[in-house]
Amino acid sequence: MIWINDIVDGIIDMYNTNSPYELCRHLNIRIQKLEKNSYLLNGNDSIYYRNYYGHEVIFIRNDLYGYDEEFKLRHELGHAILHTSIPSSQYINYGKLERQANYFALALKGVRFDLIKNEIEGMTLEQIASYIEVPYEPLSQLTSL
Repeated sequence: MIWINDIVDGIIDMYNTNSPYELCRHLNIRIQKLEKNSYLLNGNDSIYYRNYYGHEVIFIRNDLYGYDEEFKLRHELGHAILHTSIPSSQYINYGKLERQANYFALALKGVRFDLIKNEIEGMTLEQIASYIEVPYEPLSQLTSL
């Protein structure tokens, strides 16, 4: 997924930040925190809407904090930036789109496994997730890449 690294590098060069909050501000994407049982979240921790009453919005649970919240915002930014022309279709490989968004989130955080492979050698996935401060689940999804 080198192409995603190139996109992330371009975004960081253009906006001089990897903060998901600042990037949302630059890209005019609103962040709206909601109760975890809100129907707008559709059972997810976060979700991106390209056109919610004329605005791009990331809805995110209001009980997430720290690196968990930031990872989910970066993940949704991945959808906003990488998947701009995805048609509504039952034939879309949603698993692939989720893996790409997870990879984007890691790259935007600055995690490049080719650069830290010696540091994480011998660690379990749980240890790696803790070491790079990302949720375990998206990291485990990417191990098949």
